[in-house]
This record gives sequence, structure tokens and C-alpha cells, in this order.
Amino acid sequence: MLTNYLKIAWRNSLRNKTYSALTLLGLAGGMTCALLLGLYVSDELSYDRFHANTDRIFRLNLHIKWADNEYKMGVGSAPMAPALQQEYPEIQNVLRVKTGTETLLRVGEKALYAKNVIFADSTLFTFFDYQFIEGSPQTAFISPNSLILTQTMALKLFGKTDGILGSVVRVKEQLPFTVAGVIREVPLNHHLQFDAILPYSNTAASTINLNGWDNFGSKIYVLLNQASDQPQLESKMAAFYQKYIARAIGAEGDSKVTFEITFQPLADIHLHSTHLMGEENGGNMAFVYTFSAIGLFILLIAIVNYVNLATARSAGRAREIGVRKAIGSGRLQLIGQFLTESLLVSFLAILLSLLLFVLLLPFFNAITDKSLTLDVASPRTAALLVGFTLLIGLISGLYPAFVLSRFKPALVLKGNVSVSGKAALLRRSLVVLQFTISTAMIVGTLVVYQQLQYMRHTQLGFNQEQVLNIPLKVPSVQLSANSLKNRLLQSPLIKGVSLTNGSIGGEMNNKSTFDFYARGTEQPVSTEHFRVDEHFLDVLQIKLKEGSASTAGPMADSAGAVFINEAMLKRLGWKNRTTGLVELDAKRVEVAGVISDFHLRSLHNRIEPLVLVRSKKPGDHLLIRVSPQQVPTALAYVKKMYEAVNPNQPFEYTFLDQTFSSQYRSDEQKGSLFLAFSGIAIFIACLGLFGLAAFTAEQRTKEIGVRKVLGASVASLVALLSKDFLKLVLVAIVIASPIAGYAMNRWLQDFAYKIDIEWWVFAGAGTLAVGIALLTVSFQSVKAALMNPVKSLRSE
Repeated sequence: MLTNYLKIAWRNSLRNKTYSALTLLGLAGGMTCALLLGLYVSDELSYDRFHANTDRIFRLNLHIKWADNEYKMGVGSAPMAPALQQEYPEIQNVLRVKTGTETLLRVGEKALYAKNVIFADSTLFTFFDYQFIEGSPQTAFISPNSLILTQTMALKLFGKTDGILGSVVRVKEQLPFTVAGVIREVPLNHHLQFDAILPYSNTAASTINLNGWDNFGSKIYVLLNQASDQPQLESKMAAFYQKYIARAIGAEGDSKVTFEITFQPLADIHLHSTHLMGEENGGNMAFVYTFSAIGLFILLIAIVNYVNLATARSAGRAREIGVRKAIGSGRLQLIGQFLTESLLVSFLAILLSLLLFVLLLPFFNAITDKSLTLDVASPRTAALLVGFTLLIGLISGLYPAFVLSRFKPALVLKGNVSVSGKAALLRRSLVVLQFTISTAMIVGTLVVYQQLQYMRHTQLGFNQEQVLNIPLKVPSVQLSANSLKNRLLQSPLIKGVSLTNGSIGGEMNNKSTFDFYARGTEQPVSTEHFRVDEHFLDVLQIKLKEGSASTAGPMADSAGAVFINEAMLKRLGWKNRTTGLVELDAKRVEVAGVISDFHLRSLHNRIEPLVLVRSKKPGDHLLIRVSPQQVPTALAYVKKMYEAVNPNQPFEYTFLDQTFSSQYRSDEQKGSLFLAFSGIAIFIACLGLFGLAAFTAEQRTKEIGVRKVLGASVASLVALLSKDFLKLVLVAIVIASPIAGYAMNRWLQDFAYKIDIEWWVFAGAGTLAVGIALLTVSFQSVKAALMNPVKSLRSE
């Protein structure tokens, strides 16, 4: 019987090629989108779940508030870890990790910067499951001068990964470390990425203060005896704070200070840390929800296409059903027949979908910055694909099967076939659903594009064009910075040079508390700050609102002039810079100037109060404004001078405008995905609309012939056939607009500076949806209207 069902299903597919092609292409498109987005979501949800102790590992987070200052951090201080293990039996082990350090590594004459060197306790290898190529977890940190390299870093330094144990690598130019292990590349779905590992206890290399309770800069992980111990442990943290930390931060007995310690599950770190300082580069659960919804919506549109077209064809198959019932076919047999047809289409669609998936995956990976793969040969993957295909086939075919199998043979064999009002209402409702989703996605695409354009073209408060940023990563390079400055300024290609210890456009998190005094009261403010030289404002072309460069006087090595931005002036509640004083190096000095607000980072971040301290101390970044007409020549000159002053040191640079652009890369990726999948959703919806228009025109062939004989024009016939569909699209636009407006307003909340959604966005999206629908329907309408009435009426 199954063989018979399949034969009939195949013959029906061949007999109705247009219908079959539309349903097949629609389902394949929906399945492809679902597979791509499902793979993305699965990867995001898989972070850190491959470790044996994932469910028992937690990271310590801090939430500190005092006055108007607030910190939310995924870090603690070095002495917290051993104290926690000593105090609480719920904790089986602790781990400290200092992350995000770019470090110079040298082997012989070969020198390179490792982008991410971490400092970790030896317990790192009991917490996380890394695979050793050489060495072992037990002997990895047997010495405080041990060094662990990743496979890639070992190849860069030595050209091989074996036989290098015991080799010496110089860290930060002079510090000798011995290679004690080589590990395979850390999986990309691990939140802790690195190139090399150094012992946490080696303070010469890390400059970590092992006894500094108020020095919050290390990630603290705890391994609990049981995952269920987390709430109980958190309830004890208030007492831990009072015993160990309150006095260290000068808040003992101060009820105005709130210090909350929580423990975040390891599997939550990647997707639930965007609210923490320094964690902006992780994932975002909002995107997981968004892309899950988009994948389901597109799949739903494809299924709706199948249901719509199958029920629309019901009149064409009525006689077949009547004959089958007349010769003894039961309703269950007919349902089986129609479900077999839908399953056949579903399996053909998955084959086409896999082909499309293979073709599109490289582009998808490029947009998302991932390396996703789908191992179809894996039994688990194959089972999931078969289950997915069966599910789609059953969902798609269930309703049409029940509708078609309900026809009464006595009526349909007499030619008395009519589509019930409920079936027609369902089809119209499904078309409205399709275009509601499509219109909402068009609105979303327009809003995302507007916001990206706004971020790219908003003035940052300084001139970022043609400014080179050269990081000075080792002490010898920092000490030679003034010599390099003097050489650079001898060329007309160089318009200005400034030395600073802050990275404009990068992650700052360089906060300190400054004490301001006004009208006899002290006002401590925790604020971003960095040292600058006398040329900083000129090089970046930042406006000085109050004071002047000359008011600072000569700079000393120990203290200089203090500049604040407008946001700080507002935060202090001062009328002008002369209202109060600021404490600098144990001296109360007048603020030398007020600068205009400018963006240190992307528009995701609001402009915060800022303090600039003019100083001659060595900095770690050199900002160079070059001639806009001769950028390549100027860049070559800068490189030549750098290498002359710093021989055998790698030369690295970025342009500030590129730095800021890179901060929007994630947003642009999401915008590109949104645009691509919106286009696919609209295309699939139009396939269904095209099919419905074709069947509607076919059913009204004789009516069109009569109208033409009676003098109806082609335009009037096109309008007659199109208006019903356009009414449905207009209803969809009315429904989609408020839903899309709410959703996109929620999305925009992630930006400190954002656009207002204007009325024309909805009007434009609606016009586009109507235009696409009209274009789709009109093709069939014009074709029907131009048909010769003699042919359509001949059977009469």
C-alpha cells in the first residue's frame, strides 16, 4: 500500500509541475533558513557545555554601588579566591585568571605579539578540559616560570608543536619562561580564548597584586561540590564582604555602599554578560531569541504556502477523491495518501535544502564570524534531519489531508464542488499571517539600516580621520616614545603627535575615584581617566570649552593639569571649572579646562564623565595625525622611523576610524542577516501568493471570458483578480506595523544613542509589501485577462 501511495504521489507531482515546484521551492527555502539559523542558535547555546564539570563551575560577579557610582563586573580581587575556599566548605576548588593581555614573545630573533596571553592558577586544568599535545596538566605549572602555548602559537614561534618542551621564550623582552606544555586550539565555543598561559603567581610578568583586596581585575571561578549549593553560598557573601573587603575599600560601617557578590553559572557567561564591564564582546541572548524567531517564522511561511496551495487545489482533486470513495477507499486511506504526498514533498525539499545549505554556509559563516559545520554523516545529525523532515511533512499535510478526505462522493461526482467558507477564510488568514511576518521584517530591516547609518555618520566630538594609533606594548618602546615623536614631527607628512596611556575606541575600563571639592563639601566620583600630553587636544581636534592650553603651565613628571569633559561638569553640578577643586597627587588644584564631550567608544555607550591628566610620564599609545593627501607615504615614513628607534620590535598600527568601524561589525553582521532572511521570507510568501493567484485565475477562466465578451477591459480584469489579494496585504500591514514598531523600539534600547522610528518607515514597508504582492499577483492576472475568450468559453 505504501508503494502505491508513493507512486500516486509522484505521478501527481509530475502532473502538476507548477504547483509542485512552488511547494518544493518554498519548503526548501524555509528548511534552509531554519537549518542555518538553527545551527547558529545551537552554537551560541553550546558555549562551555563540553567541560566535564560545567554544571558545578561558577564565575564570581560583583555589583558595587556608592553615591551615584555603579560597577557591574565579572571580576574580583586576587586574595578573594583563597579566602573563599578557606571559609566555605561548599567550594571544592578555586581558580584565578587574569585575561586580555597582549604580550611580546621572543624566541631568538623571532618576535611577535600574542594577542591574548592569560595568567592562571594551575587549577585551570582541573576546571576546564584542554587537550595537551605535549606536557600534561599535572606538570604544566610545576615552576613559576612555566609557559603553556596553544598549537597555533607554538607553530608561529617554533614552526612545530613537538620537541619544544624546555625551550626558552622571552616574555616582555627580558623575562625567560620555559615551555612546559602545548595544547590544542581552544574550542571556539569556550568563553575563555587565549594564545598562551603564564602562571598567575608570577607577579613579575603579570603585575598582579596578590594581596590587594581592592584591586578588582581577575576572573574568579569556583568549583562547587554540588550545583545546588549556589544559592546557599550567595546568601553568605554579605558576611564575607564585611569580614574581608569593607575595610580594604574604605567602606567599613558605610551603609551607603552596596557590595553584592553573586556566582554566575559557567554555561550562562557567554550569553548573559553584556551588562558587565569588559564583557561587550560576548554573545547576547536577545540575538538568540531574535534569530530563533526569524527561523521559525520563515519555516511557518513555507508551511503556510503548502497548506494554502493544497487547499486551493481541492476542487481540482474532488473527482479523484469521489471516485476513490465510490470504489471503497476509506477516509483513513485517503488521509494516508495525502500525508504520503506531503512527506514526499518534504523529503525532496530537505534534499534541495541540504544542497542550498552547502552553497550558502560559507557566506553565512563569513557574516557571523563563525566556523559552523553540519556533519550529515553523523547518526545523531541524520536522525535529527529525518525527524525534522517528518515533522514538517506531517504539519504541512495534516490539515489538507483532513479537508480533502471529507468530500462526499455523491456530490463531487455530480460536479457539485464548492469550497467551504471556513476553508476560504483559513486561506485568507494564512496569507495575512505570511505578509504580517514579511512586513514586520521589512520594517525591522529599514530600522536596522537607519541605525547603522546613524552610528556611522554621527559626529564623535573629535576628528578621527587620518589618525594612526600605534600601541606601545613593551617598556623599552614606551621609554623611546618621545624620541620617536621628535623624529616624526620633522616631516611635513606628520601634522601632529600625541602620547597617551588610553586607547581611544578600545575598551578602557580604566576607572579611578577622584575627589572634587566645592563649597566646603567633598564629592568622590568614579570616572574614566587617562594621561595625555600637551598635544592631545590638537591631534584629535577636540574643542576646549573653558580654559586654554596655556593655563596648564609647564608639566611635571609627578603632576600636571586636570581637564574634565562637559559630562563631568554636569555630573558635579558646577556652573564652570572655577567652581571647585580636584585632588591630584595629594594636592587640591583648580581644573585647568573643560573639553567638549566626545565618544571614547561606540554609540552603544553613553558619554561618561572623563578626566584627562596632562603628564610627561610614558604612555602606551601614540596618536599620529598624518597628511590626508599622502597617507601611504606618511605611513611608510612612520614605519621607517619606528623601526629606526625600536629595532627588532614588531610594528603594529590601526587607524582610529577603522577602530570605531570595527565596533559596529557585530551590528552590521546582524543587520546583514536580518536583511538576507527578510528577503527570503518575502520571496517564499510571494511563491505562495503566485500559486494562489494562478489557481484563482484558473477557477475564474470562464467568468473572465464572459466579461471580455461583454466588453470588460484588460485593466478592469486585472483589478478584479488582484483586489482581493491586495486587501489581505493591507490588513497584514495594519497588523504588522505596531508589532514591528514595538519590537524595534526594544532592539534600539541597546544603544545609548539611537534614531527615532519615523512614520515613513511603516509607510515605506507597507508600500514595498503592496508593490511586491501586486507584482506577484499581476503576472497571473494579466495572463488570464489577455486569454482569448473563445478558448475559455468553447466548452460551453
